[in-house]
Amino acid sequence: MVKQSSQVELTPHRIKGTTARAGQIIRIDCSITGTFDVREATGSAVLVQLYVVHLRTRPLPRGTPYQLDCSGPVIVQLPADASDVGATATDESGSPAELAVQAPLNLIPLAFGKRLPADRGTQLAVVSWPAASPGSYGMELSFSLANPRLFREKVIYAALIACGHSKYFQPIRPLVTSMSRVPAFTIQPSANETNFSAPHLFGGIRSYGEATRTLSCGR
Repeated sequence: MVKQSSQVELTPHRIKGTTARAGQIIRIDCSITGTFDVREATGSAVLVQLYVVHLRTRPLPRGTPYQLDCSGPVIVQLPADASDVGATATDESGSPAELAVQAPLNLIPLAFGKRLPADRGTQLAVVSWPAASPGSYGMELSFSLANPRLFREKVIYAALIACGHSKYFQPIRPLVTSMSRVPAFTIQPSANETNFSAPHLFGGIRSYGEATRTLSCGR
């Protein structure tokens, strides 16, 4: 059994409704904040990076239903033989909650009818957050491997989009349409606790970055 723990800062941000007029554009800004320890010539420092993705629809017909949720699922790429995938979240008071997991998946839906397939020899697991209050949560992911070994894991934080007759995931961090562009973590199952460093949200020591993406909305 492999168990992995991480700390997640959850800031629920979602909008829901129905367009009131023809040509209405729905907008939402989804953000990710990362805190990193860095070494400079003058010594150690803390780098806080904020990455904002501006999500926009095209002009929509009147009466189009929509629901855009920035605190969407975490998509994890695991070895194909991983089984019994489960996840729990623990809030700051220590209260645990079981998270819904969909696995194994070979691909997930993206905007404009596209698909995000798993890399060869892997599977995707979608870990969904329940309705939760803002705050810091510890998330533990567990699964079994038939043959414990070193493997490479990838993680995407995504928004969940429902618009018209479309329902899909919008990757936020990283902002990709292919798993080949997602940074991989090398994981070595061990009886001892191990640490690894997450990649910066963007290159250099900049504290802010942003991007814009257009959402699809099927009729």
